[in-house]
Amino acid sequence: MRFLTKEKRSARIFPSVHRLAKFTSKVFTLAGLASLGLAGRADAAVQAAAGLDSVVKPFFEENCTTCHGEKKHKGDLRVDTLTIDFDSPKIMGHWEEIMNRINSGDMPPDDEKRPKPDDIAKVAEWIAGQLREADSAKNSSAGERVAFRKLTREEYANTIRDLLGVTFDVTDPSGLPEDPDWHGIQRIGSVLTLSPTHVEKYMAAAETVLNEALSLKPQPKRDVIHWSPFDIRGWKGFEKEYQARGMAEKVRVDLVPNNGALDDKTLEIKTAGEYIVRVKASGMRPTWGPAPRLRLYAADIGRTLFEKDIEAPENQPATFEFRTHLPVGQHPIHIVNSVPGPNPEARRSRASGTPNVFTGLQSRVPWQMKFTDDDGKPILSFILLDSIEWEGPIVDSWPTATHQQIFFGGENATKDLSYAREILTRFATRAWRRPVRDAEVDRLVKLVAKAQELGDDFNSSVKTALLAVLCSKNMLYIVEGKATAPSPKLTDWELASRLSYFLWSTMPDEHLFALARENKLHEPGTLHTEVRRMLQDPKAKEFAESFPRQWLQLRRVGMFPPDKVLYPDYDEYLEKSMIDETVGYFGDVLKRNGSLREFLDSDWTLLNERLAIFYDIDSVHGDTFRRVALKPEDHRGGLLTQAAVLSLTSDGTRHRPVHRGVWVLESIIGKPPPPPPANVPALSTPAANAPKTTVRAKLEAHRSDANCNACHRKIDPLGIAFDNYDAIGHWRTVETVPNGTGADPALDPSGELSDGRKFADAKELKKLLLDDTDKFASAFVEKLATYALRRGTTFTDRTGLKPVVEKARADGYKLSSIVESVVTSELFQQR
Repeated sequence: MRFLTKEKRSARIFPSVHRLAKFTSKVFTLAGLASLGLAGRADAAVQAAAGLDSVVKPFFEENCTTCHGEKKHKGDLRVDTLTIDFDSPKIMGHWEEIMNRINSGDMPPDDEKRPKPDDIAKVAEWIAGQLREADSAKNSSAGERVAFRKLTREEYANTIRDLLGVTFDVTDPSGLPEDPDWHGIQRIGSVLTLSPTHVEKYMAAAETVLNEALSLKPQPKRDVIHWSPFDIRGWKGFEKEYQARGMAEKVRVDLVPNNGALDDKTLEIKTAGEYIVRVKASGMRPTWGPAPRLRLYAADIGRTLFEKDIEAPENQPATFEFRTHLPVGQHPIHIVNSVPGPNPEARRSRASGTPNVFTGLQSRVPWQMKFTDDDGKPILSFILLDSIEWEGPIVDSWPTATHQQIFFGGENATKDLSYAREILTRFATRAWRRPVRDAEVDRLVKLVAKAQELGDDFNSSVKTALLAVLCSKNMLYIVEGKATAPSPKLTDWELASRLSYFLWSTMPDEHLFALARENKLHEPGTLHTEVRRMLQDPKAKEFAESFPRQWLQLRRVGMFPPDKVLYPDYDEYLEKSMIDETVGYFGDVLKRNGSLREFLDSDWTLLNERLAIFYDIDSVHGDTFRRVALKPEDHRGGLLTQAAVLSLTSDGTRHRPVHRGVWVLESIIGKPPPPPPANVPALSTPAANAPKTTVRAKLEAHRSDANCNACHRKIDPLGIAFDNYDAIGHWRTVETVPNGTGADPALDPSGELSDGRKFADAKELKKLLLDDTDKFASAFVEKLATYALRRGTTFTDRTGLKPVVEKARADGYKLSSIVESVVTSELFQQR
């Protein structure tokens, strides 16, 4: 093989891989056109016909058939015979155009009688519901003989970790592209398509992980790279001078808030792998301010390696140790004190031939920056850095444990094709998460034989076949179904994968494989036991973090960076803390089997010091999150008043009540509104000499248009309820208005729901939502099923989920129990 170019070698060994992108394109074209199952189609049709006859046809007869009826059909559109057909993009396109035209007021024409706004709203909602149903059907594979659902990049990394014991950094530039989402969920099979770029990256990834997992080269040397203060500051040339003065041991690197004068230090990694990093430092904080925060950031791969609050006395530095995986290369390392605050670097020192290095708090000369007052108390948050050590790569054994597992016969094994067949059978069974067929193994063994013919030794030849296993669609996709033997139910092997990727975002473990092998996994008692076992496993952290991020669309937090002038206390650490609160909150409820009602309101939350300061809550210290009891004056409780949720529905400059209302309808109530008509004008900006006015007042003027009011009377109150929270979620009682005259206006968060129920503020709205917990549970369970099944849910699916909601109601809406009910439902075990 060594005589072939990389491209020729790849094409010869992986001809099927090179066709994979084209193959999957065809697969997903079919998936996109796939309809509901026969039962689902019938149920959806009955539901659609009911609304069509009772709501839409009377509206059409009164307002539309004069121009689009039997005698006249302008624009080739006849509405009196228009039906719902999920498989016809043309017909569904007609419905979408009708919705947009009546929503915008374009139809009926101005010279015709105007329909009532309530009638327009009912028709628009019905059409929007049918369009959503069509979209779900398009993104559902229900009824297909074989379904292919690509692993997300996080699932791929987790699978590689559990299969080979290797960390693959999918977010690095050499990793995998970010996965697209469908209504927040990033696991939908028909959305996660495969491009030629993906294929190239998967092939490169397979080569990278096998090189690290297998011991085909000499054992790498475990080195220690030590950075002294002189190395970190770039003052290596002055080290001897300070040694001669007897001061070298006292030299430390002083890092002030948001330090910008410290040049990057380049870290050269010759062997990819796990590294232990040790940081020795002191951290001093003023009594009135936050702790200094050390951040090590690898600029070339865009990854934060370490970030932590540093608190240790000047004369008692602490050593902080962590592990990280590093690829080969020269990595510029940013070393930053990332605590919020002004950067006082301008007064660091006076220029001179010899740098004025830091040697002690009491040794500062008049022209150097002062860190403490006359009593020795810190006046700013600063770090004194003594050293950084990088040790690795860390290899626990040689050959590696993975190498010994794959080449199970050891060095004394007979290295022939029979041994290669056994190696590949074992490996492919785990990688493909099912028993492999003889014909599949035959093709892999032929690769080994071909590689040996071209001069590779036995181990390298087997590696070539292992590459093919890792690049196969059976590895990269969750494959459900068999074209030659169609069945409405999953096999136990398929069920094992669906279950493990639902709760662990990785491949099944040996226990799940054993149950599948024995054909026992589908048994109800076994499934109940397995869900409970899996939720107790540390790998369940993947579900506890991934699902809330996707359900609540937390990837949108920080999408529009807040204006630094308007929100000077917003930084990356605060943003991360916001997200961590919400994710950790979900995990806490899951671990305790708490109630869904706690997502709507509660008297507790999870906080670290940074977020507690932002919330104006006292007595929380350190960067570790902990459970904190809330008081009414904290104005928090549940998900809806958490900063992450409040900021993801803003635009970085001001709060957006409409966006917040739409988010509540989508994520909490499960009834997303129809899309807005095109060319909706922005809210008006008052004249410079006009009195200052709130966003609420502007929206009320906007709703004076009857066509706008039909939808906005349902949306706006759900967002206005949270007007006391600004664009980043900080509590306030007045709205800061930059333009206009007079004082900033007081906020009025009161409102009225479309059913007539009134509320005074966010607290009272949450009480009304608690009264509707059953509706929230239905929306939540549907989102959970979408995540678990990796496809859009259809009308029939939602009917099948009703028993889950009914059981949840009787059980107090307990979260872990709901997860268990979804897994043990008939729907979860169907294709």
